[in-house]
Amino acid sequence: MFKLMMRITGIIALSALIGAVNLCFGQAQKGTISGVVKDQSGAVVAGATVDATNVATGEKSTATTSDSGTYTIPNLTVGEYTVTVNAAGFAPTTIKSLRVSVSFNTNADATLNPQGATATVVVTSGDAQTQVNTTDQQLSTLLDNKKIIDLPLLNRDPNSLILLAPGTIQSQSALGGFAVNGSRERNNNFMVDGVDNNDTEVPGIPGGLSTPNIDATQEFRVITSNFNAEFGRNTGAVINVATKNGTNDFHGNAYIYYRSSRFSARDFFDKTGKADPLQRKQFGASIGGPIKREKAFFFFNYEGDRFTIGTQQIRTVPAALARTGIFVTPAGTCTGADLQAGHCGTLDIRPSSANNATGINLFGSRAFNYPLDPTIQRVLSLYPVGNSHSEDPLPGVLEAFRFSTTSVSKINSTAARVDYKINEKNSLTVSHQFNTGFFTGDFLGLPETFPGTGDAGYSPQRGQLLSINLISNLNPNLVNSFTFGGNRSYSAFNGEGSQGVGSTISSTINQAFTANRLPLAQAFGGANGEAINLTGGSVTGLGVFDTQFRYTGTTFLNDSITWVYRTHTFKGGYEQRWVYSNSETNFGRSESLNFSFPTSFNFPILRNNAGANISRVGLGGTLQNFASLLYGLAAIQSQSEFYDKNGARVNSNYRGFRVREADFFFQDTWRVRSNFTLNYGLRYEYKGVPYEVNGELSTLVNQDPSQVEPNGGFVFQLVGKNSGNNSQLYKDDFNNWAPRFGFNWSPAAEHGFISKLTGGPGRMSIRGGYGVFYDRVFGNLFTNARGNPPFEQDFFDLPINSTNTGTLPDILRPPTLTSSPRVPSDAEIFPDIFVLPNNNSFQAKLATPYEQKWNFGFQRELGNQFLLEADYVGSKGTDLLRVIDGQLTSVPRCNAVFHGAAGAPCGGSISTSGTTNIINGRFNDAFFQVGLNTSLGFSTYHSLQTRITKTLTNSRYGLGQVQLAYTWSHAIDNANDPLVGSAGESTRTFPRDSSGFAGGFSRPERGDAGFDVRHVLALNFTYDIPLKFSSKALDRVLGNWTMSGIYRYQSGLPYSVFGAVDSAGTGFSQRADFASTGNPNDIGPTSLTPDPRTQTGPARTLFANTTPPAGALPTFGVQGNTGRNTFRGPNFSKTDFSLIKHIPITERYKFTIRADFFNIFNRVNFGIPVATINSLNFGRSTFTVGTPRVIQFAGRFEF
Repeated sequence: MFKLMMRITGIIALSALIGAVNLCFGQAQKGTISGVVKDQSGAVVAGATVDATNVATGEKSTATTSDSGTYTIPNLTVGEYTVTVNAAGFAPTTIKSLRVSVSFNTNADATLNPQGATATVVVTSGDAQTQVNTTDQQLSTLLDNKKIIDLPLLNRDPNSLILLAPGTIQSQSALGGFAVNGSRERNNNFMVDGVDNNDTEVPGIPGGLSTPNIDATQEFRVITSNFNAEFGRNTGAVINVATKNGTNDFHGNAYIYYRSSRFSARDFFDKTGKADPLQRKQFGASIGGPIKREKAFFFFNYEGDRFTIGTQQIRTVPAALARTGIFVTPAGTCTGADLQAGHCGTLDIRPSSANNATGINLFGSRAFNYPLDPTIQRVLSLYPVGNSHSEDPLPGVLEAFRFSTTSVSKINSTAARVDYKINEKNSLTVSHQFNTGFFTGDFLGLPETFPGTGDAGYSPQRGQLLSINLISNLNPNLVNSFTFGGNRSYSAFNGEGSQGVGSTISSTINQAFTANRLPLAQAFGGANGEAINLTGGSVTGLGVFDTQFRYTGTTFLNDSITWVYRTHTFKGGYEQRWVYSNSETNFGRSESLNFSFPTSFNFPILRNNAGANISRVGLGGTLQNFASLLYGLAAIQSQSEFYDKNGARVNSNYRGFRVREADFFFQDTWRVRSNFTLNYGLRYEYKGVPYEVNGELSTLVNQDPSQVEPNGGFVFQLVGKNSGNNSQLYKDDFNNWAPRFGFNWSPAAEHGFISKLTGGPGRMSIRGGYGVFYDRVFGNLFTNARGNPPFEQDFFDLPINSTNTGTLPDILRPPTLTSSPRVPSDAEIFPDIFVLPNNNSFQAKLATPYEQKWNFGFQRELGNQFLLEADYVGSKGTDLLRVIDGQLTSVPRCNAVFHGAAGAPCGGSISTSGTTNIINGRFNDAFFQVGLNTSLGFSTYHSLQTRITKTLTNSRYGLGQVQLAYTWSHAIDNANDPLVGSAGESTRTFPRDSSGFAGGFSRPERGDAGFDVRHVLALNFTYDIPLKFSSKALDRVLGNWTMSGIYRYQSGLPYSVFGAVDSAGTGFSQRADFASTGNPNDIGPTSLTPDPRTQTGPARTLFANTTPPAGALPTFGVQGNTGRNTFRGPNFSKTDFSLIKHIPITERYKFTIRADFFNIFNRVNFGIPVATINSLNFGRSTFTVGTPRVIQFAGRFEF
């Protein structure tokens, strides 16, 4: 079916009727001029010749007006144009300073005078940002080169200016991207010169793969709503970047930008009294000009970026005395209710202590009489002592250690472009982006564990993008666009230490094991493991990051045709995309020993020798875990083992994934009248099902959630090409039709009340549109399926059980397991080995995610270069990607396991044991989780978006532009992302209530979206200060100043509050219950909001914790009643400012110096507070968002 479809698409691609245009190309990298030609009486003029000449290059394009007087000149290079209109019997009319911008239809109506009259010359403003859009329904924001250069940009990344557009939200998730009009962060489409610039593996990170720097960018446009049928691929925004091109005159620059911690404020949580280390140098040069005047042109840019930062880290370390086995609550730290309740004292667990002589009952019914483990004592030397005692998790036992860690980024990038006019009918454009980078530590989210341990992650990266575009003017009304291009990238992530230096953590652990004669040999001769990682024990874990890498890319072929016929502009197109991903992840390849004592022993709160409580309420487990570490009692031993489809063990999980995609569209821009335009079209998108080139891919066969016990257990089947089976990872979805419709009406009244209301002809437009938009399954989802059986078997042992002690000398290295696609359902409640803790499967009938989008609003010119916009924008998402627990918790299954015993977890009261609830009621006890990727997500979005733009044109008072955008919106969904949690739910992407016993299967998760921000205000301005002096020397010193700035306000992101109990058997704690504030006016948790000034949240007693009041915890399978994203985090506000001094050297040469002040008022923007009720920091923010004040200096030479 797929091959037949490809043949059909190839035939259609060669058809001259349909042509074929890419969703990304043609208009995507070019601009258009269109208009109506009339005489003085208002009658249309047919057969007039319209010439559009690029002022910089001299390139000329021609069109002829139709019977209705309309014309369209598509596929024009971005820049300034002069339009000349000639017709028999009429004097010529010339329109100068007309600005053509990327992905925009610039209107240029002309009125002709009779022959013999003086030729008419009209000079436009040249500012596309204050032009009323009278041609389509698209909502977009343009940023030209002057604004991009003049505005303060923290990282010189043009994509950061996307947040100036209405409807855009800055996320605080791990992706760090932005959400647009209710679409997720991953759903934006980045393009450079019309070419796909998206990371197909891990989309969502802002900027795409190879975005050029601001000195290589001519301009870019952000289309946020109801783009025409020529655009697709994703449901979010379309970001088109047009690179700079050469002209008939040589032009270029050299520049350097520099910032340092010497000019920066310190982070709010930095206790050292000085700013974290920071130094950044960005330097580069550009040159462009003619190869042959008015024929061929070139442009080239190089930029280097050297960035060193220091970031605040907080770690949990053992107190000095606690390392010896003595737990003490320091005097003065135990006061008030804790002191009265006897929650203070000393506990001595050393072998020589009196209460350890016969074995301390530290773990409830289990008595241990062991010495402190000598291997662990050596390992504890890696931990420094605490230095931030106000943040100590458990004073006297566990302390907080804060420090600043240094991370490095080194980037080199080049951008090149050649434009060649082959002849009068054909022109060729070739552009290429290339960048290399090297990153360490916090640039990857992998900082070193402690100062000097050398275990920070490091990553070499490379990205390339190529665009070859041939424009052929077949006749004045028929233009063809052929494009071939692609992108590719390489990224490796290593955890051995910065610059490849070995980690002192892994070497110290190895030395400690060797000194105590413990085996180091990894399973499979060491090839399948890199270190022994130590986690849990209530302290910061020790280990290294397992290496991984990926080669990804997209290759595509496109052809398009645009036909102007009378009042219609027809456009049709096709694109073929070949996506590849060659990668290995190796998650869990290193052996891990976890010292968090199994909660299944139902331990009591700790007491000292005198019988007094030693721990505060709910913290008994914290001390148990630390004591388990001191004794060397490994609660969990785990390691991932990799196999090929023949069952042979291999040393990595390398895979080569492929995806084939094809899109078609046809659209018509119909100028029904000179002031009324209809845009309608239809798009079809085929999203191929991923496969692995060697057939080493599998998925879960039995997905019937109603079946209590699948026959023979769970079975995974090989799928895809070369697997030997006809089945796929999931079934093809061929029903991806996407209609688009829009209108634009510009009232033409010239007199009366309507004229006053609308401003007159061409000064107002009323627009609206509706469309369906499809998204794609991104690579990170299906590449994770490499871990499905039989390709990965996870050794997962619980050494401490009824017979084994679990001490380090008794633990052997993990053995080689047996690979099998069948996972039998015969595991015990507490088995020694879990065959398969996790896997990643797909819904058999996975639907393609799509959104319906609509908008209605107006633009109104209020005065000269003064534009007001107001729009209602909405969307509805259906079949969105969402991960659920594929092994639904079953109360009947739970009762069957426990035979209806009184007090069983499923019989009315839940267990405080996470281990018990994971296993109870499961279809197959061998699984912890079955991550089932589904299309069960949904979303809605409604907003009011307004913007005013004023261009200052009077040089006496100063030139410049001011733009203010405000968005009032509400986004609702039932899932944020299948892999990355929102800022308000951390990494908790798994549904809290996958069983549905809290009120249904899908609806309980319905709540405010993780990026739901109700209010956003964005202001930006550039202003040339009108200081002029008659003396040239004085003017050079005191004149020619520019200032610019950006202000952004964003109300708080939502977050959830979590308890400490897994009541739904998902392996994660559930959301907390609302109890009572004691105030009858507080009817529920929605009335509780943290104080943004102090960042202190609701009192802990308001929520159920590990020792809740009677009746506060729900029954098995039911989560807390506070709901998803009930609470609101602190607001965000930031002001950036630039002061620029231009020093003219000659008419052609100029030198510029500038100072940029980021967060000039040094406002502290707190992150979302800690939302786990059993944390001592509950309700408090422990980190900041954005940077403190940073000052940057720059020098630029331009010619």
